[in-house]
Amino acid sequence: MSSTKTPLVDDVNWSRLFHAYGVASDTARHLPGLVSDDDAAFDEALDHLHGAVLHQGTVYPATVPSLRIVAGMLHDQGLRRRDGHGRSRLASLLEWIDAVGDSASWYEDPDVSDTAEPTDEDVDAFYRAMAADDEEVWGSELSQYLWARSIAELPAACREALTPVSAFLTDEDETVRSAALDAYVRLAAVQPDRATLAGPLATAVDAASGRDERAVVVLGLGDLGSDTTRWLSDDDPAIRACAALSLTGSAEATAVLVEALQDPLAVDEWFTRRPSRFDMRVHFGLMANLLARDVDLAEILPACLSAIRVAQGGLWSDMTWGPILLRTFPGVEFLPGVRPDPPQNLEEAQKAVLREMVANDDLWDRRDGNANLARMRVGLPDDRDAVAGLAS
Repeated sequence: MSSTKTPLVDDVNWSRLFHAYGVASDTARHLPGLVSDDDAAFDEALDHLHGAVLHQGTVYPATVPSLRIVAGMLHDQGLRRRDGHGRSRLASLLEWIDAVGDSASWYEDPDVSDTAEPTDEDVDAFYRAMAADDEEVWGSELSQYLWARSIAELPAACREALTPVSAFLTDEDETVRSAALDAYVRLAAVQPDRATLAGPLATAVDAASGRDERAVVVLGLGDLGSDTTRWLSDDDPAIRACAALSLTGSAEATAVLVEALQDPLAVDEWFTRRPSRFDMRVHFGLMANLLARDVDLAEILPACLSAIRVAQGGLWSDMTWGPILLRTFPGVEFLPGVRPDPPQNLEEAQKAVLREMVANDDLWDRRDGNANLARMRVGLPDDRDAVAGLAS
């Protein structure tokens, strides 16, 4: 086992930190496994990072020191070997760092300045109770304070990780390079001076090869506030769309997205390694961006109709055609459980949306609660024939 970074693990008092399952003392045992020759130890450590330290994207007091330690381990040569599944260990850790950066973007900086610092005795009692599986401690004020403090510390830890991550932006291994690009953008995007941190990405543009990697760089430049206009005329439709996402006030960028979304399912197949920016189907992300733009419905209608044409129920109700309905019928006042009155005096664009819905068999399963709620929010009946009548 390489022990290059193990002392950093030992410098942390893990018994005074917690993760999703309790006191984080076990984190200290897992982290050295990341630079172990033992594939099983590496897998267990990586699972611990994802499952406990960053459980379902939630940040805990153990997350910040773990991020610092993992970032410090990145140059360990043991990470250059593949894990037992043939995957790059280094890329796997960069992907975890990417996930931490993503989580950091979810939270507003909590203000704990007016909260009294707990005494050492209070903290000791808290962790003794947690170690004894006292469930009440999870809802305590001290638990909320410790959680809020960890959130407040996260952006600084993300900034510290930028330097070790940036060293891999032009790595010879494409898998590592792409993972580093994703992670760098996530970490930089939560910094108040993010626009000043785009320099390494501008350098990475020249080294990028292939659609997947170029997309990550262009998305990253946009997220950090750089002008991506020059890529709107790229030969690759995927790169044009990635450039358009940050140009929310550009009519040309809007047109690029509308054109791309003429075939939503083809959009979903653009990438071999999907940029982490798109956590689900790629066309979901493009559609959400388009719907948020301050443009007339008629301008984006072709994309909306194409998305509805291929849509399904369930999650799709939440990600595409449900939001399209909200955009089509703005200003409807909705109280949970109370269906508003059906829309009246519809414009042609609104009728076109309804006609496309009526034509899609997959949107009318009466057992589909997501679909029912999507219709209820804008006052549409669940009866397909009744909706067809509104569209006539």
